[in-house]
Amino acid sequence: MLDQVLPEPQPKRARLTDAILEPGQVSHFSVEGMWCTGCGIAAERLLRKQPGVKEVDISFAAERGRIRYDPEQVDPAALLKELDGLGYRARLLGDPQEQRVERGQQRILLQLITAAAFGMQVMLLYLAGLYGPYAAGEFDSPDVRKLQYLAWALATPVLFVGGLSFVRGAWRALLSGTATMDTLVALGTASAYGYSVYVTLTGSGEAYFDSVAMITTFIMLGRYLESVGGAQARKDIRELLDLQPDKAWTKTDGEWEEVEARILKEGDRILVKPGERIPVDAEILEGEGAVDESVLTGESVPVNKGPGDVIYGGSLDTDAALIARVTRVVPETRLAHIAALVQQTLATKPPIQRLADTAAAYFAFGIVGAAFLAMCGWYLAGYPVSRVLLVGVAVLVVACPCALGLATPLAVTVSLGRTTRQGILVRNPVALETAAQVKRVVFDKTGTLTQGRMTVNTAVPVKGTATEEQLLCLAASVEQYSEHPVAKAIVAACTGPRLDAKEFQALRGLGASARVPDRDNQRVLVGSLRFLEVDDDSPLAGQAQTHSERGETVVWVGSDSTVAGFITLRDEPNPTAKVALARLQEQGIRPVMLSGDNPRTTEAIATELGIDEYEGDRTPQEKAQRIQEWQDAGERIAMVGDGVNDAPALVQSDLSITAAGGTDIAGEASDVVLMHPDLTLIPWFTEASRLTRSIIMENLGWAFAYNLISIPLAALGLISPAIAAVAMATSSLLVVGNSLRLRGESR
Repeated sequence: MLDQVLPEPQPKRARLTDAILEPGQVSHFSVEGMWCTGCGIAAERLLRKQPGVKEVDISFAAERGRIRYDPEQVDPAALLKELDGLGYRARLLGDPQEQRVERGQQRILLQLITAAAFGMQVMLLYLAGLYGPYAAGEFDSPDVRKLQYLAWALATPVLFVGGLSFVRGAWRALLSGTATMDTLVALGTASAYGYSVYVTLTGSGEAYFDSVAMITTFIMLGRYLESVGGAQARKDIRELLDLQPDKAWTKTDGEWEEVEARILKEGDRILVKPGERIPVDAEILEGEGAVDESVLTGESVPVNKGPGDVIYGGSLDTDAALIARVTRVVPETRLAHIAALVQQTLATKPPIQRLADTAAAYFAFGIVGAAFLAMCGWYLAGYPVSRVLLVGVAVLVVACPCALGLATPLAVTVSLGRTTRQGILVRNPVALETAAQVKRVVFDKTGTLTQGRMTVNTAVPVKGTATEEQLLCLAASVEQYSEHPVAKAIVAACTGPRLDAKEFQALRGLGASARVPDRDNQRVLVGSLRFLEVDDDSPLAGQAQTHSERGETVVWVGSDSTVAGFITLRDEPNPTAKVALARLQEQGIRPVMLSGDNPRTTEAIATELGIDEYEGDRTPQEKAQRIQEWQDAGERIAMVGDGVNDAPALVQSDLSITAAGGTDIAGEASDVVLMHPDLTLIPWFTEASRLTRSIIMENLGWAFAYNLISIPLAALGLISPAIAAVAMATSSLLVVGNSLRLRGESR
């Protein structure tokens, strides 16, 4: 089935990484070491400054990026080295050094442990010996001075070891000319730390090493929980990427030997043992068994495979030993292709994320300004410097651009993982937004609402001109050059000799023609009644109408001057179509069928499936025009198709979906690919899209509301720096937790 969903590798494409890197245009890469959306923005700005770089997108939540560049000026691998200066580790997808292990969690955990261990001692010190004297106004007694020096010693590793990530992040942001959440936290804690050092040395006031310790510890706790949540959000994507086995059994000198899967070559023989994952795409030579392809197609039922069948890398051999011949090596497998498309999608920002990132990019600068104004106000009101400082620190710490930056990408990452797990390949992340707004879904008939396995029922020649077999083979002589399901069925039904044909032409939505030398070099036409210009009152028209009313497809055969007869075919409805259409209607979405088949056949299939709105005898251009008319009326339209004839309509629609079995052109034109022919995936996707959009709106609403409420409260002195740190961490965690709700939604 996957052979029908994803295009065959082209002869000129030696490796799949060529498709990923797309030399001369776009490269996709992974990036580690980012702590917040601001880190991604800083990295984008740095890369955009480099000569030859035209466009940069970096998704902090997905840890993926995309660059568009001039290949004459830019080496993408060398370009990504520029990010090393900011402390980020970026590698092109497909690079052997590219790692998928989330090592950042371990670093954050070590920093959290350091901050908590020393921070608890600072707090105990304050509780035992400093809060009492401070309350009594004692700042310069020998005992207080000693305890302040000890608190200074303990708070220093809290900030500069436990808080190393945001201290470094703030420095990198400064070097790149931007401001991030790290800038705000580092500025707030450094201000409190610096003031505390001053009063400790001079004995002139209260030291706030306790605030430094609490802020740093709470920030790092929130950051660690965020990283765990982010890892959960990327779990489905990571599991897909980790399906590729590292080892394979191959025959060497007559013995089976375990080798690295990446060294296998096309034509090698491999052994797959029961319970093992298949290392590469291969053709079975010996053995029969059930293969679980659910991780690639979403289809939960194992597929029985035997000699001559193709097995796919990443699939699970459940119950039998299989000997197979390698047909595609590791970089070219279907799994590699799917993984590459998913990662490219993750690296592309949807419009709503761009808007949030733009807001986050200026947010930090605005907060620094707000903190300065708040401090000025308190100072002019006559309050002491210590109180003024605490207000400024609280404003800096309580602000949370991270919640704003995480709102969209984290939800999108979780949703993409879910859709891939269900057997839906999203090629364009904008589809997740668009599907939530769709009001009408347009379906093609053949191969979409029907199974696409046409069978010839009858051949009716003009009386006295030819036999049924001769009519079939005359049509097959033309259709042998076509890939259309109708053409394949006619060719398969011809058991006699086919005539030579030349100058083949296919007219989308109408039919095909070719010149046949053995027929006086006439051009033989095979297609619709309109294509052959058959009169409705012709002797065969009445018979053809009867077949159409039964739901059969009628294909006319003729030449430049005469009609030779017609052929009828039957294509059974997709068994999932009726349920899928009913679910769409329950969601308030109107299903419509636009078909190139004759109106009577179209009506028969529509009636059988319960579709109220349908149109037959539509050319590809007319389908696209009809979609445009609905769009002009203000509707968002989704188009579901499977073939070359659907490409114009797919391009015209707001959301294009290719059903399994589609051709390469349709796949290239579509936003979404269904990896197995289950049409109930369509209402599932629209519902998932609505839920994703709802989660994003909730995240953005919370992020904006939190900052609009908390920043004024901090500026009014109603929130202490420590409480501000707790509030800020909680704000980000609420966004993470809300996004992770998507993982818990089952089909």
